[in-house]
Amino acid sequence: VELVPGAELVAGQAETIPLAGGSVDVVFVGEAFHVFDGAAAVAEIERVLRPSGKLVLLWNVPGGATDPSVKAAERLLLERAPDVPYDPVDLNTRRYWSGEWRAAFDGSGFGELHEVRLSNPQTIDREGLVAFYASMGWFSELPDEERPALLDQVRSLLPAEVYRRRWETRAYWTRFTGRKERPARDAAARSPTGLTD
Repeated sequence: VELVPGAELVAGQAETIPLAGGSVDVVFVGEAFHVFDGAAAVAEIERVLRPSGKLVLLWNVPGGATDPSVKAAERLLLERAPDVPYDPVDLNTRRYWSGEWRAAFDGSGFGELHEVRLSNPQTIDREGLVAFYASMGWFSELPDEERPALLDQVRSLLPAEVYRRRWETRAYWTRFTGRKERPARDAAARSPTGLTD
């Protein structure tokens, strides 16, 4: 909001966006699409986009080892993390890597998904790295009294002042065409002969 003083913040979810139909030119999703109800989110994004509107999805994924090593801190966090459907010490998720999130676009009104991969190295100090770990979704669900002690333990396992993390940014974009196409497998399933044109 500071950078765009005229912007209005509204609370909502990807599956129920509190905006009028056809009211936005671009929807940008960073580090989140893999946790949405994909089909419901795609339908809702289609609803709010104007014709030819764009959708951009972004993930930062590990692009190599952190230097110096953070393995001891991550081992501690992995021991303390609950069973979650994502990597509890990183932003990437099993669902992103599996590609399951792409299925939500089958038969949608979006065109082809385009992809670009960009090297995204990061130099971060100890407190920035601790803040990164504290930003994991599961961490906020710990009881208030447990979080500071766990963060202190993490700090004790991060002796360096500065860390170099190697990330790769994966950006995907597509355009809303408004035309919904049935996937070939669905068309074949409905055909009495199993053949499609």
